[in-house]
Amino acid sequence: MGAHPTYTVMKGTDMIDEHKRKDLHEESTEKNVEVPIRRRTIYVSLIVLGIIIVAIAGSWYLQQSRGTGTLAPDFSLTDLNGDAFRLSDFKGKVVVIDFMATWCGPCRQQLPHLKVIWEKEDYGDKIVLMSIDIDPTESAETLRSFAQGFPYATWIWARDTANLGQAYQVAGIPKTVIIDQDGHIRFTHTGVTYASTFIEEIDQLLD
Repeated sequence: MGAHPTYTVMKGTDMIDEHKRKDLHEESTEKNVEVPIRRRTIYVSLIVLGIIIVAIAGSWYLQQSRGTGTLAPDFSLTDLNGDAFRLSDFKGKVVVIDFMATWCGPCRQQLPHLKVIWEKEDYGDKIVLMSIDIDPTESAETLRSFAQGFPYATWIWARDTANLGQAYQVAGIPKTVIIDQDGHIRFTHTGVTYASTFIEEIDQLLD
C-alpha cells in the first residue's frame, strides 16, 4: 500500500496559539510601519516650527531696526516749560528720544538707565535727551507730576501733539530712538534699553 501523506494535527490550543502568532506578527508589522510615519510627522513638525521661529525672529529684527539709517522725521513740540522746539534745532548733537507714557511700568524701569547717560560727564552738551508721552489722553499736568517724581530727570519732557507715534512707528513702549548728528536714525529698540546699550550706541556716534 502506498504511504499516506503526513499531516500535522493541531490541537485546539495550538490553533489558538497560531492565530495569536499571526495576530502578533500583523500587529508588529503595523507598529513597524507606524513608527517611521510617526518619526516623519515629528520631523516635519519640527521643521515647520523652526520655519515659524525664524519668521518671527526675522519680523522682530525688522521691527527693531526699521528706519535705521533713514532721515528722522522732523517735528515741532512744546516742552513742559512752554518752550517750543524742533528736532532739527539739535542738528550736530546726538538725540535720544524716549517714547513713553506715565502708566507704563517698563517706561519707569528705563528712567534710571536714561539717568546714566544724562549724567555722564564726557557727554556734556553733545547729546540731547527727551521723553515724549505718546498717550493722547494724558495731560501736561499728568506728565509734569510724573516727571517731578524723578528729580534727576531734568531733560526735555513733552506730550506728543504731532502724531509721532505714527511717524516713528511706535508699536510698543518704551521705544528708544537714537538720532545721529546729521539727523539720521541710527538705533531703535522697543522695550527697556539698558545703560550699557545706550553708552555703546552713543559712543559709536561720538567717536
